[in-house]
Amino acid sequence: MRKIKLAPGILTIQLLVLFSYSSIAILTLLSLFFEHLGGSPRQIGFLLGLFSLAAFLSRPFGGWLLSKYDPRKVMIAGLILLLVVTALYPLIRELNWFVVFIRIFHGLGFSVFILAALLITIVLVREKERAYAIGVVSTGFMLPLLIVPFLGEEIIHTFGYFLFFLSAIFLAAIPLVYSFFTKIDLPRLSDGSQAKSMGFFRLLRQKKVYVIFLLTLVFEIGLSSSLAFVPLLAHGGSSMRAGYFYTLLALVAVLMRVVGGSQLKTWGSAKLLPPAFLFIAGGGVLTSLSSNNFLLGLSGVVWGVGVGILYPHLSAIVVEGIASREKGKVLSLFASSVDLGFALGPIAFGWMYQSLGIRPAFIIVSVFIFVSSVFLIWVGRSALFGAGRVLQGKE
Repeated sequence: MRKIKLAPGILTIQLLVLFSYSSIAILTLLSLFFEHLGGSPRQIGFLLGLFSLAAFLSRPFGGWLLSKYDPRKVMIAGLILLLVVTALYPLIRELNWFVVFIRIFHGLGFSVFILAALLITIVLVREKERAYAIGVVSTGFMLPLLIVPFLGEEIIHTFGYFLFFLSAIFLAAIPLVYSFFTKIDLPRLSDGSQAKSMGFFRLLRQKKVYVIFLLTLVFEIGLSSSLAFVPLLAHGGSSMRAGYFYTLLALVAVLMRVVGGSQLKTWGSAKLLPPAFLFIAGGGVLTSLSSNNFLLGLSGVVWGVGVGILYPHLSAIVVEGIASREKGKVLSLFASSVDLGFALGPIAFGWMYQSLGIRPAFIIVSVFIFVSSVFLIWVGRSALFGAGRVLQGKE
C-alpha cells in the first residue's frame, strides 16, 4: 500500500477537464438527436466519428502549438473554441454540411484543450507519480458520465432538444470562466530544451511508442463504439435506460483510478494491460446480451474496470524516459491514437449495425479487441514490460 500526495495544480486541471467534459458527456446522446432528424446508422456513425477524426488530424498542430507557446494559454484558447462551437448546436435543423462544420471544429477545440491539459499534468509531477496523476486528472472524463447522460435523457424527454443544447452550452462555459480565476505555476524545463527536437515519425518508430499507439487505438475503437451506440441499443423498442450503463461504467472507472492508483503497489505496471483488455472485450459481449437494465448496468461495470486501468497506464508508460522537450510530441501521438480510435469506432460500428444489426456489431467489436490486444502485447512485450513496470523514473 502506498500514499501519494498530488502536486499543486493537478486538482485545478482535473476540475477543468471535468467541467469541459461534462459538456461533451451530455452530447453523447447526439445519436438520438441525429436519429430524430432522420439519420441512418451510417450517417450517425459518420457524424459522431467526425468529432474525433478532426481531433486526430489536428494533433500535430496541437503539438506544434505546445512546442511554441505556453500550454496554459493554449488550454484557454481550446476552451474558448469549445464554447463558441457548442453554441452552434441549437441552430441545427437537418443533417447537412453545417453539422459537418460544427463537428469538425468541436473536435479541434477539444483536441487543443485536452492536449494542453495533459502536458501540464505531465510537467507538474515526477515520473514515478505520473500514472496516478494522470489517473486522477482522467477521472474528469468519467465523473460526468455518472449523472450527465441521465440528466440529458430526462431533459430530452421532458423539455426537448433545445433545452438539451442550452444545457451543453452552459456546461461548456463553466471551465472557461473558472480558468480566468485560477493560476498554475509550471516548472522550467531543464533537460536541454535547446537541443535539436526529434520529429514525429522518428518518435513513432520507437517500439514502445508505436505499440502503445496501436493498443490505444484498439481500446478507443471499442470504447467509442459503446459510448456512441448504447443509447440506440437501450431505446430500440425496450424499457432500458442508457444512463445505467454510463453511470456504472464511470463509477467503477473512477474507483479504479483513485483507489487503485493511491493504494496498489502494482499500479503503473504493464502487467495490468492484458486483464484490462480482457475486461473491455467481455464488457462488449455482455452489452450485446443485455435485455434489461440490470444486464446493461452490469456490462457498464465490466467496461469500467478495463477503462479505469487502461487510460492512465497507457498514457504514463508512453512518456516514461522521454525527454521533456519531446513529451508534448509523444503526448500528441498518444492523443492522436485516442482520437483516431474514437473516429473509426462509430463509423465502423455504424456500418456493421446497418448491415448486421446492433447486437452482432457489439460481438464483432469484442472479438476485434481481444484478438488485436493479445497480438500487440505479444509483439511489444519486451518494450512494454521493460518500460511498463511499476514506475520508478527520476525527474
